[in-house]
Amino acid sequence: MKKVFTLNVLLLISLMCSAEQVKIDGFWYEIDTEAKFAEILTSQDGTVYNGNVVIPKNVTHNGVEYPVTIIGEDAFWDCPELTNITIPNSVTSIKDYAFGYCYGLTSITIPNSVTSIGSDVFDYCIGLTSITIPSSVTSIGEYLLSGCESLTSIVVDGENKYYDSRENCNAIIETSTNTLVAGCQNTLIPSSVTSIGAGAFYECAGLTSITLPESLTSIGNSAFDWCTNLSSITIPNSVTHIGDYAFYACLSLTNITIPNSVTYIGDYTFYGLEITSITIPNSVTSIGTAAFGACSTLTNITIEKGNGLYDSRENCNAIIETNTNTLIQGCQNTIIPNSVTSIGKEAFEGCTSLTNITIPNSVTSIEGGAFYHCTNLTSITIPNSVTSIEYYTFAQCENLTSVNIPNSVTSIGGGAFSGCI
Repeated sequence: MKKVFTLNVLLLISLMCSAEQVKIDGFWYEIDTEAKFAEILTSQDGTVYNGNVVIPKNVTHNGVEYPVTIIGEDAFWDCPELTNITIPNSVTSIKDYAFGYCYGLTSITIPNSVTSIGSDVFDYCIGLTSITIPSSVTSIGEYLLSGCESLTSIVVDGENKYYDSRENCNAIIETSTNTLVAGCQNTLIPSSVTSIGAGAFYECAGLTSITLPESLTSIGNSAFDWCTNLSSITIPNSVTHIGDYAFYACLSLTNITIPNSVTYIGDYTFYGLEITSITIPNSVTSIGTAAFGACSTLTNITIEKGNGLYDSRENCNAIIETNTNTLIQGCQNTIIPNSVTSIGKEAFEGCTSLTNITIPNSVTSIEGGAFYHCTNLTSITIPNSVTSIEYYTFAQCENLTSVNIPNSVTSIGGGAFSGCI
């Protein structure tokens, strides 16, 4: 084992020694003298690229010519006045965040040499109106077009074997899995799509409504995260999985119906919606943290009868995990039943309409962030049954003026009352 370890270390040192970081003609590169290629890096001296930029096909270092094959992670990150970039057909890989926050980038041509495009590559390229994925691309990361609010046209070359934009859908679909990995405000989701990938429509400000097909079974993490102008959507009865942050901060959504096919609702899935009521069907077997957090207008929460894992006993307007008697989600009208033993993590987070609430003597613990940012909560009495108050439980309750902590409490977490001005 010692000999193998020594050999591995020597190999790593050898590889490290074969790479040099140098500046040539205004660009920073990592030159791999062993593998004979150059990777363009983010500026090491604060250079910000402006206007029209042309990446060279080859660079010469110490008399040796190296092809530029990789656009590195963050290479052109935060170059707001970069308007156009020419990528040579020597480039095979574009790494994560390569053109993130290039607000002024209005057009880009990806050459047919590129096989790999990373995650978040075009984050917030708000001037970009169209993009074409060539036939050579075999791998595309998540959140590719996040925040590209002007994007109206997405085309995948018809010869690409891994991705397609079938039926002129203005989206990128992973062919083998029928997963839509990136969309825009003009996307029409084909009836063959079974999954919407992570961040597919992340912060798509121009999206106001979209039709989800009956073929759909899964809505991925952050699929419609921060689509603030999305005002209408119907989740079809085929969907079983709604991921973390899927509809986070969709501030224009005032109504949502969860069909009886859904089994999984992730963390912060419907966080910040302007809904007034929600019904959880009996099919649901998993509900994440603060799934309906910061829904300040929410007044009614109902669990359908027959759900074996969750209930809203005694018309409490809350979600209670049945076997642990933990209240995991509340709202401004919640009345905590006497059978509840714990107020769960972030159960009332962001419930700005909550002004007062009675905690019954059955409660023994109040978990982290339970009343975080309940800005209109003015006073609270903690019963003598409670033994622990966890981290940030009442943080940012800026109008909280009175708290009675009983002798039973033996533990108070960090920041429990931070921001209670």
